Amino acid sequence: MRYAILSDVHNRREKLVSVLDDARSRGADQIISLGDVGGDSCLALLKGAGALAVFGNYEVSGWRRLGLEHRSWVQAWRPLLAKDGFLAVHAVPWWPEGLTTIEDFGAWIDGPDRSWLDLFPYLTDDEDYLWQALAELELAGRAILFHGHTHLQAVWQWGPTGRLRRLLTREVQVKAGHHCVVGVGSVGIPEDGGRAAYTIYDSTAGRIEMVRLL
Repeated sequence: MRYAILSDVHNRREKLVSVLDDARSRGADQIISLGDVGGDSCLALLKGAGALAVFGNYEVSGWRRLGLEHRSWVQAWRPLLAKDGFLAVHAVPWWPEGLTTIEDFGAWIDGPDRSWLDLFPYLTDDEDYLWQALAELELAGRAILFHGHTHLQAVWQWGPTGRLRRLLTREVQVKAGHHCVVGVGSVGIPEDGGRAAYTIYDSTAGRIEMVRLL
């Protein structure tokens, strides 16, 4: 399977159209969205493309403003997707115990002394978060974690020696015994350049490609 994994559209419909067209031209079999999509017009594009999706903070705070058709679709999203040797989330693969739905997340954040960063921290802001992500991958028996939220493309890798290092290449071959945490970038508001960014993952070849549109 070739997965096109995108995040953080933030209602930039034209950029989403360009990314979906580019993903098709690269032979993507499945679109996966990692949240913070935007309004009905962007959701309609993803739904029409047969996308799988997890929710982000944008959906938790704003799903009630969507049209009824998209509201019910988004309500069915979950915070984590496990597929084909990888996990996919908006921010991090952990959250307060017992939360499984958008409504759960919304009710939790409405409690006293609660912060959005308790639910959606920025994974690469703290090295301890990266190590916790590795622990979650090992617990789940997966090799790769794909995430959004940071609006940055970045790949962190652990090898059998336990060393953590950032990879700067645009293509990564996932080797046996290695784990990767992959920031897929942002479609709508990239913070590492003005061009829309997303990621292709070929699960058969074990290859990750960081894509940035011209």
